[in-house]
Amino acid sequence: MAKLASPPGQRFALRGWPALLCVLLTVASRLCAQLAGDANCDGIVNDADLMAVHAAVFERSGCAAADVNADGVMSAADLPAEVPLVVMAQAPTPTATPDTPPPTNPTATPTATMETVTPEETVPATETPTPTETAGGGNTATPGETATPEATPTPSATPATPSPTPTPTPSATRTATLGACPSQGAALLVTVDHQRTDASMRATVSGRRTTASCLNSGGLAETYTVDASGGPVALGRLAPGAWVHTLHVDTTGQQQYRISLLLTKTATNTVQFTAAASVLTVSTARDAGTGSLRTALSLANSAPAPVRIQFDDTVFPPGVPTVITLAAALPALSGSDITLDGIDANGAAGNRVIDAGGLPIPGLAISGAANTVVGMRVRNTGSKNRDVLSIAGVNARANLIDRCIVEHSGTADGIGIDAGTGGDFLARANVVQDSEITAAADKGIKVTTNGYARLERNWVHDNANGGIQATLSGHVFARDNLVERSAGATAENGLSANGPAPETPTEPSELITDGNLSRFNAGDGISVRSISLAVINNDALLANGVDGLRVFDENGAASAAVQGVAVACNLGDGAAVSGLSQADFGGGPFESAGNNAFTQNNLPAGADNLRNATGAPVYAENAQWEHCGREPQCSISAIDAYDVSDHGLNTTVAPAQAQRSLRAPLITAVRPTKGAAGDLMRIFGSGFNTIDGYAAGSDCADVAGHNSCSPMHGNCARIKNVSAAIEAVTPTMLVVRLPFTCVEPTALTVQTQGGGLSLPFTVCTNDAP
Repeated sequence: MAKLASPPGQRFALRGWPALLCVLLTVASRLCAQLAGDANCDGIVNDADLMAVHAAVFERSGCAAADVNADGVMSAADLPAEVPLVVMAQAPTPTATPDTPPPTNPTATPTATMETVTPEETVPATETPTPTETAGGGNTATPGETATPEATPTPSATPATPSPTPTPTPSATRTATLGACPSQGAALLVTVDHQRTDASMRATVSGRRTTASCLNSGGLAETYTVDASGGPVALGRLAPGAWVHTLHVDTTGQQQYRISLLLTKTATNTVQFTAAASVLTVSTARDAGTGSLRTALSLANSAPAPVRIQFDDTVFPPGVPTVITLAAALPALSGSDITLDGIDANGAAGNRVIDAGGLPIPGLAISGAANTVVGMRVRNTGSKNRDVLSIAGVNARANLIDRCIVEHSGTADGIGIDAGTGGDFLARANVVQDSEITAAADKGIKVTTNGYARLERNWVHDNANGGIQATLSGHVFARDNLVERSAGATAENGLSANGPAPETPTEPSELITDGNLSRFNAGDGISVRSISLAVINNDALLANGVDGLRVFDENGAASAAVQGVAVACNLGDGAAVSGLSQADFGGGPFESAGNNAFTQNNLPAGADNLRNATGAPVYAENAQWEHCGREPQCSISAIDAYDVSDHGLNTTVAPAQAQRSLRAPLITAVRPTKGAAGDLMRIFGSGFNTIDGYAAGSDCADVAGHNSCSPMHGNCARIKNVSAAIEAVTPTMLVVRLPFTCVEPTALTVQTQGGGLSLPFTVCTNDAP
C-alpha cells in the first residue's frame, strides 16, 4: 500500500488513509458520479476502489478509471469524487415506490390564519439572535428520504462554560415576504416497512402542518390520515411547511413521530416508517421496575429485531422535559437494530431526559451494532472519567446518534467513541448527526483507540477541554459541524488530531474535515499534533484564542493536506507548521489544490498569517492573502514581506489568487438543499472573496455585517432575491443563514466585491446534497 511522504526518520503505514482521503473534501458532482467509480477496473464499485484511487494519486499508478473526475489527470481532485460512488453502491435499496399521481381530494382540514407581511423591499431591518448552528435537525432521515430541515437547538438546562471570547454582535437582516402557497400544493409519498407478519395489522399514518412557510389561501390540506397497511400511499395538495407525521400500529401499539419540510414544484416529498417487530413502552419516570427504561433496555437486547423503545405520551408529555434520574448504570444497548426514540408528539427532541445524577456512570452506553438513539437528552455524569454517552467495543459499529442533546460531564467527555468501534468511515462507522454536545469537562466528542466516527451537522460548544478530537489512534470524519467556545482547560481546541495510542505507536490518529466552522475557541481552531494525519477542507477557522491551524511535532511529526480553508482573526498565527511536521497548503507533496485564505490574524503582536517554522519548504500556492492588494494580479513581494514568517525563503506563495479577480464566482453545490428560516446552508464553489469578507479590525465578530448586498461589500448571497446573512467565508465556501423557509425550488446567486454575479443555482429542492 502507498505511504504518504513523511519527514526523515518518521515513516509509518497509513492503514486508514484510503478511507481517510476519499471521504474528505467536497461531494462529487453528478456528472463525475456517472463517469467513474470502479477505480480498480474489476467491474464492482466497492471499498477496494478507495485503495485504487489512493494508489493512483500517490504512486502515479492504477487504471484509467481512477481519473474519477475525467479531467485527464489522476490527482487529489479525484479523491473527493470517489467516496460518494462507494457509499451509493453500498447503500440499501429504498423501500419507497416510484412517484405516484396524488389523489384529487385527500382528507384534510385547511386553515388560513397567517397575517400578510409587507413586501421585502419595505420591511425594516430586524435584529436576528446571535447565530448558532442548528442541533435538533428536522425530520429523521430514513432510507430513501432526502435531507431534512434543521431546528434551533434546545438550550441546555444548566449554564454552559463561559465563552473565552465575546459573543458576536448580531447583525441586521431583512425579512422575506411570506407569500401565497403555490396552488398545486405539495405531494407526499407515505411508506411503512412492515417487519411483522400479522395479517390483521393496521398501520395508520396521520400528519399536520405545524409551521407555515407560505400563506394557505387556496384551501390546501393541512392535515391528513391514511391507512398505509397495504403499501405506499400518495397524497397531493398539501400546504407546504413543516409537518409532523405520526405512525400508529394497532397490533403493537407503536406510536412514532417524524417531522419534515414539505415543498412544492419539486420531486415528491417522502416520509418512511418501519413497523417494528418488537415495541417496548417506557411508562414510568422511575429508574426501575415495570415500565421503566431500565427494564425496556434489558428486554430490548434479546427481543426480535427491529426493536423500538418508545415513551408513553401521558407520562412524558409533549413539550415537557421529563427526567429519569439513575441510581445505577443502565444496561448497555448490547443488541442490534434497537431504536431508542425520544422524539415527542410535537416532533421535538430533548424532552425525554436521562440524568446520571452526578454518579460515576455513563448516562447511556452502546456496545452493540446498528442501534439508533434519536431525540434523547442525556446528561450529568460524575467522577471516574465517565462519558455522558459511551460507544465502545469492536462490536459497536454502525450505530446512529441523531438529534440528541448530550451535556454536563463531571470529569470526562460528552460522547466517547472508543476501543475499536466502527472499522471504517463507510458502512461500519458510528455516526453522530444533528446533535448538541455541550458542557463536558473534557472533550465534546472524543474518538480513541482505533475507533471510527462520522460527525455531521452537530453543534459542539462550551466544552472545557476541546470540541472534537481524534486521539490514541482514533479516526474522525467531521463535516458541517459548528464547533465553538471551547474553554476552561489545557487543550481548548475546536478540532484536533492528537497522536497514536501506546499500544499502536505506528497507527496515526486521523482527522478529515469538510465544511466545519470552528470559532471562538480558547486554543487552536484545528490542532494536528504528534503522529497524526489530517485532510482539512472547506473549513472556516475564525477568531480562535491561539492559531487558526497548527501542525506540529510532539513525540513524532504530523502531516496535513489543506485546501479551501480560511484562517482569519485568530489571536496567534493564521496557520503554523513547525519542527519536522509537514503541511501542504497548495502545490506541495500531498496534492492540495490550494484555494486557502490567510487574513486578519494577529500580525500587530508579531504573529503571521502563515508561519513556517520547519526550515524546510512549505507550499501555499493559489491562496488569497491579506496583502495581495486590490488589483487582479497579486503583489507576491508584499505577500512575502508581510504575510509569511520567512518572507518567502522556504515558503512558496506564487501563483497567488486575487480576491478581486474581475471574474464571477461559480456555485457547484449546497448542503443541505432545503431548510427553514435561520438554518445554516453551505454554498460550495469557487471565486468567493475571503479577504474583503473579513474586514480589518473586525475580529470576525460581525462577518454578516461585513458581507452585504447593499452596499456591495465582500460577498452577497441572495435566495429568491432576498439577501442571506453570511456567517463565514472561504475561497470555496460560504456559510449563510436561510432568510425564509423553503417553499419551492428557487434561485440562489452569489455576487462578490471586485468579481461579478454567479449564474443562478437552484435550491429548496428534495435533491440529495
